[in-house]
Formats: sequence, structure tokens, C-alpha cells
Amino acid sequence: MTGELLKAEKILIPGTRLEFFVGEDETKYTSRVEDLKDGLLIVAMPTSKEGVPVIPYKNEQVYGLAIGKEQTHSRYRFMTPFVNYGKEGNVPVWRIKMPETVERFQNRHFVRIKVSQTMHISFIDEEGARGEPILTWTVDISGNGVSFLLEEPVAENTKAAIEIEGIPEIGTLSTMARVVRCAKYKRKQGDEAYIVGVTFLDLPKPTTNRIVRWLFSVQRRAIARGINLSDM
Repeated sequence: MTGELLKAEKILIPGTRLEFFVGEDETKYTSRVEDLKDGLLIVAMPTSKEGVPVIPYKNEQVYGLAIGKEQTHSRYRFMTPFVNYGKEGNVPVWRIKMPETVERFQNRHFVRIKVSQTMHISFIDEEGARGEPILTWTVDISGNGVSFLLEEPVAENTKAAIEIEGIPEIGTLSTMARVVRCAKYKRKQGDEAYIVGVTFLDLPKPTTNRIVRWLFSVQRRAIARGINLSDM
């Protein structure tokens, strides 16, 4: 089930393979769980390809992925602050705060979060001309795409330029996108519109990370209030 929250202590056990992203760096660093101790998760020190230890600053939020069993293709993601580094025995390690929960998602797909943000979309015709921008609002957003409402249908594979306003750490997200679905939607008042889904094209990994961090925080706050924002 995409977006399911699980107790971190059941997933982040010694030997679990990990991947980390640090700050705005788009590099993925590999690691593994070494131990759990005093509310801390002890993980093998990530290093660069050149073997240089990667050391965040104190309390910096690191974005982690725990790799599930191969037959399940599950990934479990979490964000947590870096505490310090050192050695456990002869093993160089990070000490990071043990998260309370991790979020499961399948096949590396990003969970979609229901959130309404102002956006503009301009469709691009076969000759490359950009149409007039259309004001609309998002239905849901993920790290790799967005869904929104339109009054008229649009063909799959149509390219578009989109701008989504009000995303923390980004401001206005401006990127190219491609339509992957278009379905009728019946409003409460009885009339029909269309929900259009697009996938982002060539979005830099640091920007994707910012979107995911924001959505992760939105979801956590909603779950704390008993609201489910995930598209299961």
C-alpha cells in the first residue's frame, strides 16, 4: 500500500541497507543499519565514490531510504536530523535520531499527496508554439508529477509548461511536463470537468528532493490530525 506508515523500529533493524541524500546534493550515498541505541540510529558512515566520508552539519535533516526485501520491491523513506559521527568498534558511523515511523512506497514511485496549490499551465502544440496560460489548482502532487482540474479534455502525451506557486524552498516551480492521463470528473454541483495528470520532464534531483521533503511534512502533519492525504 503506497504511503503506509510503519513503526521505524520494525524496519530499521541491523543489517538493513540504506540510501541517503544530504542537503541539496543530488548524490545518493549508500549505508546500512549497524545498531539502535539510546534513541539513535547508528548507520555505517556514507562515503563518496572517492572514499571521502560524508558528514552533515549537526541537526541537518537527512533524507533516507531503507531497502526492503527484493521480492517485495518496497522502499521505506524517512527524514531525520543528523546528531554526530564517530566509531562503533572499528566501524566509522553516523548517529542520527531514530525516526518514529517510515513511509512505505512500491517500486520507487512517489506517493501522491492531495494538496491544493495555485498553478498555471500552457499547452504546447505540435509546432512547438505555447498557448495562453490557464489558471487552475492542483488536485494532488508527487515528486514526479501533478494532477489538476481543467474544463476541457486534453490528449495524452501533450507537452506543457507548468508553474506551481507556493512550494516551500522553491517558491514557484517552473518546469516542462507531459500529459499521462485525462479523466472525466463529476463535481458535487453536478457539472463535469477533467482531472489531468502530468509527469515532470527533466526535473533536477535537488528540486525533486525539495518537493518530496515538503510533501512528507504535509503528510505527517495531516496524519497527526487524523487526515489521510495519500492516494492509496
